[in-house]
Amino acid sequence: MVDEEPCIIKSTERSKSGKHGHAKVRVVCVGMFDNNKRSLTIPSGHVVDTPEIIKGNAQINFIEDASINIMDLESYESFDVDWPQDEDLKKKLKVLQEEPSKISTTQVEYWQMAGKTLINRVFSN
Repeated sequence: MVDEEPCIIKSTERSKSGKHGHAKVRVVCVGMFDNNKRSLTIPSGHVVDTPEIIKGNAQINFIEDASINIMDLESYESFDVDWPQDEDLKKKLKVLQEEPSKISTTQVEYWQMAGKTLINRVFSN
């Protein structure tokens, strides 16, 4: 978690400690929801918050231009999710939006973290 945003770590660099200082770690990461690059420089012994990731499978109820409505297959909870950032996922969902008859045979894997939901994978039965 960097700036209250869950991130994927892309690289880390460690610097040596000085005469009286602590070793530092520089972490470069990318936000999961906004795709912004962030960097964080912290002492090597520092504790960093990590988000709890809840993974689940869902079926697509309907696809709109602004969001996608999905329903969890275990709890039957229905919620809206923003369009994914990944171009391959966008293409698959656009095809489903143009051909609604294929929606009934399609499921998505979603991740919930930090109060937000992200579609991670689209697959057909």
